[in-house]
Amino acid sequence: MKKHLFSRMVVVGAVVMLMGFGVNAFAGMGPGSGMGAASANLTDDQIKQMNSERNEFQTATQGIHQQLNEKRQALNTELTKQTPDAATAASLQKDISDLQAQFDQKRLTHILKMKKIDPNFTEGRGMGHGMGPGMGPGMGPGMGPGMGNSPFGGGKTN
Repeated sequence: MKKHLFSRMVVVGAVVMLMGFGVNAFAGMGPGSGMGAASANLTDDQIKQMNSERNEFQTATQGIHQQLNEKRQALNTELTKQTPDAATAASLQKDISDLQAQFDQKRLTHILKMKKIDPNFTEGRGMGHGMGPGMGPGMGPGMGPGMGNSPFGGGKTN
């Protein structure tokens, strides 16, 4: 009886702790909190320019993100088969690499544009851009359906 009560207390404690971490993680999120840190001394015009550039970048890369997610899912599906087709897996990986390179070039262009508006701009590694599927400057390896600690890279495998 006491053992059963103890396990319930442990589970309830873990849930409360996780909820506390969750609230803390989202507490600092707000407009622009993920795609870069900017100086506090920006004019209203500079802020508008940065928001416009950020929206442009997100719109320009939305299709690449979608394609990356589709290709990663297809690769994962292929690799979970009993006998995966090596040619299909290699082709999907090449597509993923090409799309990632396209994204990286757009990201670099975006950062350079942002630095023209605010020379003190630094790309954020906060809770913004990378919270969706895939690996990015968000929650980090291993969280969610990203690449994490998998055979596909991103982290150590045991």
